[in-house]
Amino acid sequence: MEKKYQIFISSTFTDLEKERDSIIKAILELYHIPIGMEMFSAEDEDQWEIIRRTIDVSDYYVLVLGLRYGSKGEDGISFTQKEYEYALSKKIPILSFVMDDEAPLSKDKRDNDLTDINNFRSKVLSNTKMAKFWSTKDQLVNHVTLALSKQIMQKPGVGWVRGDSVAMEDSLKDEVAALSKENRGLREQIINLETRLSPKIPNIDLFINPQNKQANKDFKISTIPDQLIPSEIPTHLSRYIRSSEIEYFNKNLPTQEVIDDFNSKYKVAFLINECSNPLIIEIKNNGSTKANNIYVDITFPEGIHITDISDEDYPYPKSPLPESPLIKAQKQYEYYRSGGGIIGGAAEHLFPKIHNLPSLASTLNRNEWTKLKDNKLTIHINNLIHTRKAEFSDEYKITFLESGKHIIKYSIICEEFQSSVEKEIEIEA
Repeated sequence: MEKKYQIFISSTFTDLEKERDSIIKAILELYHIPIGMEMFSAEDEDQWEIIRRTIDVSDYYVLVLGLRYGSKGEDGISFTQKEYEYALSKKIPILSFVMDDEAPLSKDKRDNDLTDINNFRSKVLSNTKMAKFWSTKDQLVNHVTLALSKQIMQKPGVGWVRGDSVAMEDSLKDEVAALSKENRGLREQIINLETRLSPKIPNIDLFINPQNKQANKDFKISTIPDQLIPSEIPTHLSRYIRSSEIEYFNKNLPTQEVIDDFNSKYKVAFLINECSNPLIIEIKNNGSTKANNIYVDITFPEGIHITDISDEDYPYPKSPLPESPLIKAQKQYEYYRSGGGIIGGAAEHLFPKIHNLPSLASTLNRNEWTKLKDNKLTIHINNLIHTRKAEFSDEYKITFLESGKHIIKYSIICEEFQSSVEKEIEIEA
């Protein structure tokens, strides 16, 4: 459909009357609709309200500036500037044409005080890079014609069309809608046929049950002890402490950074040794046929640690704290006080004992195996009949090093799959 575009022409009137007439004729020759203040009939309605509504339904706004600012309203702003600022706020495409300062112009077409018009011209030029300068009426008309044709081609507006064209467009829309509905129905039939013809394949899913999750156990936090002051050492212990031992102890006290690093590493070891739980993994075939030679690769995030249940206990870090001469002196004092007998047991450990989790009976047969490497667990199953499942519950321990939600990613491949299937599950500690 061929659209006609409405172009609003804005300028001062008496000084640019001939220029406006020429622009109107040029727009009509382009078969579009020019509109401006000279086309408004006298009405009781407020003039600005009429202008505002007219700009609202215009596709393009043409601004022509000479060297007159124009009559001002009660707010001290000319109608031309108000029209421009309103079109700018409504994001209507604006084409600006500014008279050259050196253009020959009679005195009656130029303001005595150019302050207002120069401020307005500066504002227009700062808001657009598309402004054109003109000196003569013919040059102005050529600029308007070219700029308007280019703008219509690059950014077509809403425009106006004949009523019978709209009826034809509605008919075409109905036909397109009917064809779209028919096409959708045919695609659904194709999908149903492909589903019936496609070979049956397994559907393997993974389930992880971390049982009790995070255990509620606390561990001892190490802190930096105070330096030893010889004058504050109890009298009954001073005979067992040499000054060199005090000096060595005070000199080798760790920094807070070292203590924090030790506590962080100790917490990891404590959680793994004391707060882990059996890792229960269930692999189920929810498909319509048996799966053969299944490999499942499970990648656990950093906030989770997986341990082989047969491995030795996770090693605790060595304490950075030097042995206190007071503890050593207290041992010697107790020894001699008891007559040189053996002190009951060795000194208490700095940290609590580590208890191993009990080992569970294995349920794997020779066709199933698992392998753990760098927190990545690989499981192999020889075959799995559809609707059946395989459970692995006595090989590994799981420890949550951080609380919150954890995303576990895994991939599955079997002989029936053309490529591996990537999935993920979320568990919370």
